[in-house]
Amino acid sequence: MKKTTKKPRSGFTLVEVLVSILLMAAAAATLYQGMMYSYKTLMRSRAKLDAQGLAFDALWGKFNVGNHENLPALGAPASQTHLTFSTPEECVFSTNGTIDVWVNPETNTLGVVERWEMTVQVWAPKNSILFSIFEDGAVIGEYPYPLAEYSIIRYMGDRE
Repeated sequence: MKKTTKKPRSGFTLVEVLVSILLMAAAAATLYQGMMYSYKTLMRSRAKLDAQGLAFDALWGKFNVGNHENLPALGAPASQTHLTFSTPEECVFSTNGTIDVWVNPETNTLGVVERWEMTVQVWAPKNSILFSIFEDGAVIGEYPYPLAEYSIIRYMGDRE
């Protein structure tokens, strides 16, 4: 009888290699999803912060109007003023977002305007990837809330 000697083999089997590739692919997919979720959260936070700055700027500009320009006149019948304009080019939304400004005059018992309640809202663009409601890859609704909203009361008297 002939004696055969086995040579020791080193390395991995095909099954071991395929299992390790499967595990690495699952880990990569999980990491990718986490990175995409983090990116979307970061972009939403950045957009909301930008919207807060825009709302504050619009409100401050309306609040500091000298001699009550563009405000309902003192002593006149109370009427609401509503302005809508696009977000500036330099912001996250470009000119696709919307800024709404309301000025509501508050009257005393004689019907004379004493103060104004000013409200500013910043809305995301329509069909925004970050602020739309999706189902099965299609937009089924818009984000129902403003990204930023500020209100303030301005009393009679000029700002110095």
